[in-house]
Amino acid sequence: MNSTRGEARTRDILETVLELLDEVGYERLTIDALAARMGSSKMTIYRRWRDKRELVAQALASRAADHPELPADAPNLRDDLLALVRLVAGIVSAESVRGFASLVAAAQRDPVIAEAMRGGALERRRTDCRDVVQRAIGRGELRDPGLAAVLFELIFGHYLVKHLIEGDADDDHERFVDTVLLPVLLSGRP
Repeated sequence: MNSTRGEARTRDILETVLELLDEVGYERLTIDALAARMGSSKMTIYRRWRDKRELVAQALASRAADHPELPADAPNLRDDLLALVRLVAGIVSAESVRGFASLVAAAQRDPVIAEAMRGGALERRRTDCRDVVQRAIGRGELRDPGLAAVLFELIFGHYLVKHLIEGDADDDHERFVDTVLLPVLLSGRP
């Protein structure tokens, strides 16, 4: 199999894993179901991945790689925060509640899944929070680089609750930035 066809096949398998994850959750996702959906043999899958959790971990990394980048050209902290919360809201709203909730449950028992969740999109968003805070420090708007962790927790806590529990990631982003994020960050006290 040439490398272009092999890469396309791998991409198709990973996309199908994500579809199945959204449909049935992590626990009910099986290699058998994946092979049936792909119209291929289980050996095709097992040649590339040892087991379901390795396959799911790579699928999560693949999806995270497709997430958009945070622009780095905001003139001030407020604009940076608005761009960040819009980015996170878009990512969270695209998540399947079933798939995400099943991964959270699996991550409690499986370190491979836990690391896949921490390392993929979440790590990129932690970096975004650090960059927003560092840019604000550079502009003289903030002083404490430790506020990056607080920013990450506030944003993800807010949007995950809205999406997973309330079933709605739509939000008044400006209100969230102006009444929650800016006051907390500018107070300098987590």
